[in-house]
Amino acid sequence: MKKVKNYFRTNNTLSKIKFLAIVLIVLIFSIEILSFIFTKFNLLIINHEPAYVHKQGNKWRVENTPWGAWHKPNFKDQHSTECFDTNYQSNNLGARDNENYNKDLPKNSIVLIGDSFAEGYGVNLKNIFPEILEKKTNRKVLNFGSSGNFGAVQAQILYNNLASNLPHNELIYFFLPNNDFTDNDKRYWMDIVHGSRFRPYFKKINEKNYNIFYPSQNVQNKFLINVKSFLFLRLKSFLIQYTYTANTLRSINAILTKVNADKSAIISNPNLGTSYFFDDKEAINGTIFFSKKLLSEAVYLKRRIIVIIPTLIDIDLIQNGKSYKNLKWYQDLKQVSLETNTEFIDLANYFKKEEYKKMIFSCDNHWNVFGHKEVANLIIKKFY
Repeated sequence: MKKVKNYFRTNNTLSKIKFLAIVLIVLIFSIEILSFIFTKFNLLIINHEPAYVHKQGNKWRVENTPWGAWHKPNFKDQHSTECFDTNYQSNNLGARDNENYNKDLPKNSIVLIGDSFAEGYGVNLKNIFPEILEKKTNRKVLNFGSSGNFGAVQAQILYNNLASNLPHNELIYFFLPNNDFTDNDKRYWMDIVHGSRFRPYFKKINEKNYNIFYPSQNVQNKFLINVKSFLFLRLKSFLIQYTYTANTLRSINAILTKVNADKSAIISNPNLGTSYFFDDKEAINGTIFFSKKLLSEAVYLKRRIIVIIPTLIDIDLIQNGKSYKNLKWYQDLKQVSLETNTEFIDLANYFKKEEYKKMIFSCDNHWNVFGHKEVANLIIKKFY
């Protein structure tokens, strides 16, 4: 009798497991189908195609340097989306260039430093800003631009550790208010997706000084954390590579991250604005400190230029009468440019909405071929 009871109990357990497995499979497929539909109609915050549809251009990217985001040396990669198809190539130092950088470079070389706009995200090498500037000025332009959330702390570390050691007599610094104020502020990197990334952050010492720090894990929990991180990153990679569900999950994460930031005791003001209208004073102070440090280290050069890059939304708001030039970040950067004898150029002063719309990709906010050409021509006209 006991054996009969055990038999039925075992069968019931198996039936429940099978039922739950079927429910789970149906749920997974339903989420994937809905994610596919939402993606195609651009209904999510993130609407990317899976990596198997388009090459993502992430194989050449690394985060194992003191400044975090960078590229593998002597590496080639491809990146394609709905609106561009480009090839990336790095040189001996990992910079985006088809020529090596060494001590034999011309003394009048120009160092370009900044994020994805300097790197030339989505555009082939011959059509990006540094290459156009190089050809039209007949001077070597060293491209130290990097995608992957690259802010002022990283720019200063990269210049100090690598770029400053090469022959050059000018520096061009691309500054993007849209994310440069938050790229190295740890408060904006506390969610599980971003928290595991290796990068430097600024740390306030007193009202006038900041230090650099790298988050460290508790030694006792290090192995467990690494296992969790490994499994999470493997799952994340699989979802991004093969599913539309990744868009749903990343969109949910973006919403939760914003909600958590708004509720945070550290970031207490939910109306901080974005890009040209950003007004988080702590994030601004840390970023301005390292921007000034970068430009001060280059003060012995013949020329320094800081280029402020707007988004299309910024230009639209500005044309509709919204003011930003009285905000803290703008006033502080202007003051830094005066103190370091740096040329200050704000692209929002030179392009109207309809023109700027033609300068960016239809599926992405980065400059297209026309955008790089227009900005290069503007810089050449003003300074060269």
